[in-house]
Amino acid sequence: MSSDSNSTTTSPTATTINTNTNTSGTSNTANEENLPTVYKELVQTGKVENLILNPSSLLDRPKTLPPKTQDEILKHQKEYEEIQKKAKKTLEREAKEKEKLDLIRKEKEKSLIEARKIWEDEIIPNWEKKKELKRTKEIAWRGLHPAIRGKVWRLCVGNDLRITEELFNIFLGHANNAKLAYNKTNKHSPISSPQDYQQRVDIRQANNGIKATNGLKDSAEFDSDDVLALETTSMGLILQDIQDTFPSLLIFQREGPLHTDLIDVLGAYICYRPDIGYVPGMTFLAAMFLLNMDKFQAFQCLSNHINSVCYLSFFRQDLSGIPKYLSAMDATVEALVPPLYKHFQEIGISAKNYLVDWITTLFSKALPLDIATRVWDLVFIEGEIFIYRTALSILSYFMPDLMSATYDECITIFTMLPQRKISEERLFEEISTIILDQKKFDKLLNQKPK
Repeated sequence: MSSDSNSTTTSPTATTINTNTNTSGTSNTANEENLPTVYKELVQTGKVENLILNPSSLLDRPKTLPPKTQDEILKHQKEYEEIQKKAKKTLEREAKEKEKLDLIRKEKEKSLIEARKIWEDEIIPNWEKKKELKRTKEIAWRGLHPAIRGKVWRLCVGNDLRITEELFNIFLGHANNAKLAYNKTNKHSPISSPQDYQQRVDIRQANNGIKATNGLKDSAEFDSDDVLALETTSMGLILQDIQDTFPSLLIFQREGPLHTDLIDVLGAYICYRPDIGYVPGMTFLAAMFLLNMDKFQAFQCLSNHINSVCYLSFFRQDLSGIPKYLSAMDATVEALVPPLYKHFQEIGISAKNYLVDWITTLFSKALPLDIATRVWDLVFIEGEIFIYRTALSILSYFMPDLMSATYDECITIFTMLPQRKISEERLFEEISTIILDQKKFDKLLNQKPK
C-alpha cells in the first residue's frame, strides 16, 4: 500500500483527530471561539492525549462503537472536572470538620486535665461544703475526667442504704444459686429463632406475673418460694438482655471482660430487692457504673440510685407515682415548646412514649456513650431536674423531624436515636438554653395528673 493511503488510515486508538471540519464539512471556528484557552490549544493541535485520564475515564468508548466526536470529548472532560472539583471540595470540607473536631477534642482534654486537679485538690476533699457551690456545677459542666468520674459519682449518689461489701457478697451468693437454678432448666444462648424469642416473652410474662401477684411488697414480705421464682425468671432476663447492652463495645457480651461482673451486679441486685426484681434498662445502668468503678461499688451505686424517689417510682412500676412525672414533663413541653406540644397532641404522642425509657436507662441507651456519660455527670451533680432539661433538649434538637412526623414516625425517631448523628456541642448548647426551676417543677409534680 502507498504512503498516501497510509496517511489516511486511522486506528481506533489514534491520538490525533481532524479538527478543521465536522461531518457536514463546515468549519468549527465558531465553536472554538467559545472554548477555554486550554481546550482551544487541544483543538488546534488535534491532540487528545491529555484528555484521556485513565482506561476507565469518561472519555473512553468501547472499540466496537464509533469514536467520540471532539465536542463529546470536551463536554465529558468538563463533566469529569466538575465531578473532581466537587469531590475535592467535599474532601476539603471533611478535612476542615475533622480538624475542627480534633481541636475541640484537644481543648476538652486540656480543660478536663485542669479541672481534675481542682476536683482532687479542692472539691473532693471538701465534698459536703463544696457540692452545692455554683463553681462546682460550672466545673462539672465541662464533664468529669475519667480518672475521677467514678469517685465523684459515688459521692453524688451516696450510700443512704448503708450497703457494705459483706452484704454484696451475701446477695452475690444468692445470685449464683439463682443462676444455677436457671441453667438447670434453660440453655443460655442468644435469641436466634422464633422459639428463642417466645422463650424470652414467656420469661418476661412470668416475671411480670410474679410482680403483679405480689404488688408493691417490701423485700422482707416475700416468702422463699416467691424469691426463688423471681430470682430465677429475672436471671433469665438479665442473661438475655446483656447481649443488647452496649453491643458495639463487646465487653459485656459473652466472652467480654465485664460480662461476668455485669451478671454479678444485676444478680445481686435482684436478690437484694425482690420487690423490684429485674426491670428492662437495668443492664444499661449497671454497665455504666461498671465502666467507671469495680463491681461492689457498681452494686452500691445502682442500689442507691434506684432507691431515690423519682427512679424508684419507675422501677417499681408505681401507677400512682409514674403519671405525676409524665404529666409534669407534658406540662413543661407545653410551656416551653408549644408548637411541638400541639403537634404531639394531634398525633397522640405524650411523655409516656419517650420519658420512661430515658429515665430507666438515664439516657445511656438513647444517646451516644460519650454524650450519655456527660449527661450522667450533670444529673448526679445538679439533680433529677437535669433529666428534664436533657429530655427537652433532645426534643428541641429533633424538632424539625418531629414536627412533620406521624405517630409511628415519632416512635421510630425515639427508638432509633442511637443510630442518629448527634453533635455533643450542639446538644449541650440546647441544654444550656433550657432553664427549669426545681421548686416550680416540684409544684408540677404535686398537681393532679391530667
